[in-house]
Amino acid sequence: MKQWWFAKRKLTQATLVAMGLSAMSLSALAETVTVGGANFSEQTVLANIYASALQQQGIEVKTRLNLGNREIILPALKAGELDVVPEYLGALLNHYHPDTKVTTQQEVTHELTTTLPADFALLNAAEASSITAWAVSAETAKKYQLKTLSDLAKVAPQLVVGGPPEVATRALGLPGLERVYGIKFKAFRSLDMGGPLSRLALNSGKIDVATVVSTQGDLSKEKWVVLEDDKHEQPAQNVVPLVHKGTVSAKAEQVLNQVSARLTTADLIELNKAVDVEHQDPAKVAEQWVKTNLKAN
Repeated sequence: MKQWWFAKRKLTQATLVAMGLSAMSLSALAETVTVGGANFSEQTVLANIYASALQQQGIEVKTRLNLGNREIILPALKAGELDVVPEYLGALLNHYHPDTKVTTQQEVTHELTTTLPADFALLNAAEASSITAWAVSAETAKKYQLKTLSDLAKVAPQLVVGGPPEVATRALGLPGLERVYGIKFKAFRSLDMGGPLSRLALNSGKIDVATVVSTQGDLSKEKWVVLEDDKHEQPAQNVVPLVHKGTVSAKAEQVLNQVSARLTTADLIELNKAVDVEHQDPAKVAEQWVKTNLKAN
């Protein structure tokens, strides 16, 4: 039996040599990248862009979408259940270092390099940026003469704000508004991140201020005013691939960096509009962006 096993092993190695393959190259051929994403449409689009770009280059991909917030996603990435997720520089830094005061892309990136867990790595950030913002109806903006968050501070005690549960406690949510602007609202309603619950509540008057994403597509169809962050409470929020070290090959990293090199804020707005307003399939929207912007092998 032992002689048969050694003979079989030699035959297998010989076959590999004849084919010009090594164990390492076989491993590379068998690479599967698991892409994760949070539970709002922009994240679904971004995760699908990563997946489609990788597939275009012959890399096998699995997706795990709509996973929830960072409190769910980052432990999954650390545990190796995910290999890459689309992230936002400033929000990621504030997750680990909520007291940070840095705001520029360069400052945020530098601080992240010393703050991230050792088994995480940032790839290249995109020009595309998407920040947390606050919107009011056109009627509310006119009534209180609101254009900026500084304007909002004067009347916030009379107003109800809505947003996802975590916005009430995260450093870049309501605590950040209070720290930078002194904004204190009359009440907070737990809803979603500028999604259907917030849209219904704002348009029906159940809330006065909605937490939104600056690039969400349906801002173009709503009669809302997105208030200017005139004191720059929100740091740089460039989109960036966050990977678990050692689980993504150099080739896959190169593909993801190519995505970042082409992705713009204008692209994000159009992609979100296609999904949120025109109700197109996020996977197909992402696939079309990849076909248009990236070259296949």
